[in-house]
Amino acid sequence: MIQKDPLLASLEQWSQNVMTIMVMVMVILLIQFWLLSIALEEFMAAENSLALPTFAASCVCLAINIWLLKYVRDIDKKIDKH
Repeated sequence: MIQKDPLLASLEQWSQNVMTIMVMVMVILLIQFWLLSIALEEFMAAENSLALPTFAASCVCLAINIWLLKYVRDIDKKIDKH
């Protein structure tokens, strides 16, 4: 059996994790744009019943994306130390 270099295995795992997180960020970003467009349409139509909840949900998506991107940056810093 061929053994992989531990550093190579670690970098492969890091790459897979980062790609998974980036796909999640892209999906959440699409949802956020969709929610924001709904909020703007409702706001322009003077219908505040749906505008505020969708705006709040869009802000939650923004917070999740910021947290995920900070997580990727922290992983990257941890890899750089090794």
